[in-house]
Amino acid sequence: MAEKHFTGLRAKMLVVVATGMVLLFTILFMVARTVLLDGYAKLESNKTLIQVNSAVTLLNEQSQQLEGIVSEYAHWDDTYQYMLQPDAPYIDSNYTNETFNHLKVKAILLVNPEGVALYKRGFDFTNGKPWPIPILLEQAVSKGGIFLNPSKDHMSGFFWTPEGICIVTAMDIQPTASKSISHGTLIMVRHVDQALIERIEKVIGAKLTIQQLFNGKDVDLEKRLAVSGTVVKPLNSAEVAGYALMKNVSNQANLIVSTLSNREIFEQRQSISSFLSWSTSIIALMLAAISWMFDRMVLIRLERMNEDVKRISDTANMSARIRRLNGHDELASLSHGINGMLDRIEDSQYELQLEKERAQVTLEGIADAVITSNPAGYVLYMNSAAERLTGVNLSEMKIKTLRSLFKLLAEDKTTPVSSEWLTDSYSSQEEVILERADGEEFVIRKSASPLYDSDGHTFATVTVLHDVTMLRTLSNQLSFQARHDQLTGLINRYEFDRKTQAAIDDTAIANRVHCLAYIDLDQFKIVNDTCGHMAGDVLLKQLTNHIKAKVRSSDTLARLGGDEFALLLMGCDLVKAQEIIEGLLDVVREYRFTFDDKVFKIGASVGLTEISPLHNLTLSELLSTVDSACYTAKEQGGNRIHIYRSDDSDIKEHNNQLEWVSRIHLGLEHKQFVLYIQRMASLTEGAELHCELLIRMQAMDGSYYPPGYFLPAAERYHLMPKIDRWVVGEALAIIARKGAAFPYVCAINLSGQTLSEDGFLEYVIEQIKLHKVDTSRICFEITETSVIANLNKARQFMHALRQIGCRFSLDDFGSGLSSFAYLKNLEVDFLKIDGMFVKAIVKNKIDRAMVESINNVGHVMGLHTIAEFAENDEIINMLKEIGVDYAQGYGVAKPELFD
Repeated sequence: MAEKHFTGLRAKMLVVVATGMVLLFTILFMVARTVLLDGYAKLESNKTLIQVNSAVTLLNEQSQQLEGIVSEYAHWDDTYQYMLQPDAPYIDSNYTNETFNHLKVKAILLVNPEGVALYKRGFDFTNGKPWPIPILLEQAVSKGGIFLNPSKDHMSGFFWTPEGICIVTAMDIQPTASKSISHGTLIMVRHVDQALIERIEKVIGAKLTIQQLFNGKDVDLEKRLAVSGTVVKPLNSAEVAGYALMKNVSNQANLIVSTLSNREIFEQRQSISSFLSWSTSIIALMLAAISWMFDRMVLIRLERMNEDVKRISDTANMSARIRRLNGHDELASLSHGINGMLDRIEDSQYELQLEKERAQVTLEGIADAVITSNPAGYVLYMNSAAERLTGVNLSEMKIKTLRSLFKLLAEDKTTPVSSEWLTDSYSSQEEVILERADGEEFVIRKSASPLYDSDGHTFATVTVLHDVTMLRTLSNQLSFQARHDQLTGLINRYEFDRKTQAAIDDTAIANRVHCLAYIDLDQFKIVNDTCGHMAGDVLLKQLTNHIKAKVRSSDTLARLGGDEFALLLMGCDLVKAQEIIEGLLDVVREYRFTFDDKVFKIGASVGLTEISPLHNLTLSELLSTVDSACYTAKEQGGNRIHIYRSDDSDIKEHNNQLEWVSRIHLGLEHKQFVLYIQRMASLTEGAELHCELLIRMQAMDGSYYPPGYFLPAAERYHLMPKIDRWVVGEALAIIARKGAAFPYVCAINLSGQTLSEDGFLEYVIEQIKLHKVDTSRICFEITETSVIANLNKARQFMHALRQIGCRFSLDDFGSGLSSFAYLKNLEVDFLKIDGMFVKAIVKNKIDRAMVESINNVGHVMGLHTIAEFAENDEIINMLKEIGVDYAQGYGVAKPELFD
């Protein structure tokens, strides 16, 4: 029984607590006492050292101060003159009683180089009586004395005499101009009297004495001072002394400075030591009481609770309970909590059984196959979905391994996959094909979760198999549709770009040559316009089949959109590619499309380029070049091949215009266009003032591009309506701002594309109303060719604007073959004679006759005439003779910014 109590937790804790307390307090007491006592002893020593060192420092400062005073007097020219020629006035005026008191000196001596004192006086300024100069000091300042040392120009320091310690400074007397000439020695003596000692004692807070080192009173102290220079020595329990060596005037350490102070720190140390002893005893008693209370309130109760828990554990009786502990503390709460936990464990066993049954029902009801297997591969459980998927029931699986009942294959359907894939939770292969014994195949995706026992070992794996066969089929269909054209079944632009990029990469890596062709059908729009888009779709399907029959298996044919196709010819040079493309063109030329008894013949324009290491083009650059080549082929009449070459001027021009298209878009977006005004000259009396508005585009360097740079590209790529809209809006806004201060009739140019654009007429009327411009000052200028190309639209446009007061001018008149025939059908107010006739009228009679003819016809019809290219006075004068109404050109006025 005794052994049981000794090995119990209670006995152990009591022994540990008691032993620990004794050791802890013993160690703490000894350490604290040692640290505190040593610390206070060191603190007392440091304080004493500070006092004695401070005393030495203050004494040395007295010596340095006196040295500075003597230096001023010794290097004073009057002192030097006195040594050369002694006179009473110098002494009477400079060494008065007040001087001794002010300098705090008790003796002053002036000794010539022969050792004779020319002046020697001792005066005690404290009582006003003579001060007897000590005999040792008299000897030291006589000839051969230490203060008349010819090898030193000055000496300063402490000098011991039986009468007391003196501070003596001796310095050669020298003129200010030359410090190398000496004529005697000035000696001043400051006595370390009781007054000076008291002042220093007041500063350091201790008593101060100075004595000779080797006086034989304390041999041990003198030895220690000789070694360390400073010594701290407690004299008794009330006083402590500090000693320090101090050098005399001969630089010999034969003086002892000692301080004596009270041992206040020692007294504090003794008090703390006593307090520490009492405190330790009290704390030990308190901890003993706490240990007894801890035993009664905690350990005994814990021991009783442990006995009850062990009894329940040994019997495995979950209906048994531990004895409830009295009180309301944590242990009582713990006993209640354990009983409550036992209640819940009993309830949980019942709920666990119910949950197991529910989980069984849930697993049977989910659509995914769930299989639980052990590490050997034998099936422990599988739900109904797993039986349906694998074609095997659970009874068969329990006597066989997974690998023996079905096969797993990779996506290529030939490479076998290990059955371990089913239980491998880290496999990177997401999907495999499960082939059942009856040959049916399923694409499955799995997730595997290992089950671990309490030791962290895997005892089973739960595998969930999801049948993704339908999802895979749908995904393949969507993937095909994303990469192929729905109408023709050919690959689309996205997939073609990918394959073309692969060809570019292959060229760079393997140094192989490929070719790229861009095919644009000719006359395809006629089929759409005549028979509708359905007919066009039928044509594209039929023609695609014909072309595919002529394409090599290694080549890739794609539909890029509309009637545009592309062909990537792998491992093919330009010569072979041209031969293949010619064969395709023959197929297109020979093809006849019949729809609703209508027969159509079409052609194709082809741009061809080579993909090779020599060109080193990016995908976008390559597609741009082959597109430019196709455009050039179409411009040259179509139904032909145009091969891209780096020096191809047509393609360069096309690419240049493409660059201008981009610049125009940016210019419109960032407001880089400006308007210029060119004034016209009236050649008849009383005519109204006219001008023409011209457009410019701002370059990156701040200069302006003339319209000849960018308008051709704008015309070709149908950007003129956007430009004309900007011009009309900007011009009307400026004219409205200027108001009556701007009396000109302004001519605003419009292109043929703009005249035929739907909504432009309404835009012009809207802008006129918005800015409230006087329409009689607006003249729209249109070219003869643009009117002829859009005659009906132009007439409707002109008629509507003339109704509200606008005027019109027909530009470049005379450049067409049928100018006069169209003129009588147009409502215009001004004729602008083409400059090609005007610029040579002075020298060319035919050009003059043409100008006269146009001018006469205009006047007959009631129109005013304007002559372009009036570049000089001769042309202007000739135009006056002919009777032209207005002249425009650099001879009249140059264009200037209109804002």
